[in-house]
Amino acid sequence: MIKRMIKNQIRKTGMVKELEMEKENLRGQVVDLEKDNVSLRGQVVDLEKDNVSLRGQVVDLEKDNVSLGGQVVDLENVNEKLVFERSQMVGFSLKKNLRGVSADEGKLSVLKYILENIKKDAKILDVGFGAGIYGKILRAFYYQNIDGLDVYGENIAEMGLDKIYDNIFIENILDFDFDFYDLIIMGDVLEHIDLKESKNLLSGFINNNKCDHIIISIPYEYEQNEVYGNKHEKHLQSEVTAEYMEKHYPYLKLIDSGIMAHCGGIIATYIWNKKI
Repeated sequence: MIKRMIKNQIRKTGMVKELEMEKENLRGQVVDLEKDNVSLRGQVVDLEKDNVSLRGQVVDLEKDNVSLGGQVVDLENVNEKLVFERSQMVGFSLKKNLRGVSADEGKLSVLKYILENIKKDAKILDVGFGAGIYGKILRAFYYQNIDGLDVYGENIAEMGLDKIYDNIFIENILDFDFDFYDLIIMGDVLEHIDLKESKNLLSGFINNNKCDHIIISIPYEYEQNEVYGNKHEKHLQSEVTAEYMEKHYPYLKLIDSGIMAHCGGIIATYIWNKKI
C-alpha cells in the first residue's frame, strides 16, 4: 500500500516536472512570437512611412508634370507667334523690295554641293546675304552656324534677318577680318567688285587658309546700276563669260549654269575647295 502510494507520488512528481518544462517551453515560444510581432509591427510602420513618402513623391511629380506641360504650351505659343511675326516681316519686306533677292537658278546645285560636302556644325559665312535666301535654305536643312555679311545695312530687322543669322556684319568683304570659315558663300557678289580686288580677295582666302570651301554664283554679261537706293548694287564686272571666268579665276570649277527667268540672262555657279 505504502509502496503503491510512493510510486503514485513519484509518477505525479514526474508529470509535474514535464508540465513545468512544457510550460517554460510555451513561455519561450510566446516571448519569441511577441518579439516577432514587435518586429513585424516595426516593418509595417516603416512600410507605411515609405508609402506616405512615395505618395508625396507622386504628388510632387504630378505637380512638376503639370508645370512642365504648362511651360511646353507657353513655349509652343511663343514659337508660333515668332514664326507668324517673322513670316509677316519677311513677306512684307520682299513685296516692298527693301533688299536684293538673288535668282532661283543655281540654288539646287548649291544646296546639293553643301549637303554632300559640308557638315551641319560647320561655320558658314554668307557674303552679300541680301534678303537672306541662302540663310533660310540652310536653316531649313538644320545647318547650325551661319553668319551673314553685307555692305548694305538697311531693313535688317524689318525682314527678320537677325533671326536667321547668328551674327550679322555690316561691312565690305574687302575690309572684313576673320579667322576661318568652313564655307564662304558669295551669291551674286563678285560682279559688284572690280576685277583686281576680286582676284586679290579670292586668292587671299585660298592662300591664307581662310576657308575650306567657296561657292560663287555670278551672272554672265549682266549690266546693272544702283537698285533700291543701294549704290553697291552696281555691277563692276558686267563683261563676265565662261571664258572670262576661266581666264581670271582658273582655280574655280563650274558646276552649274542656267537661264534667269526674270531677264533671260545666264547665271553660273562655281566652287573651290582644297581638293580641286
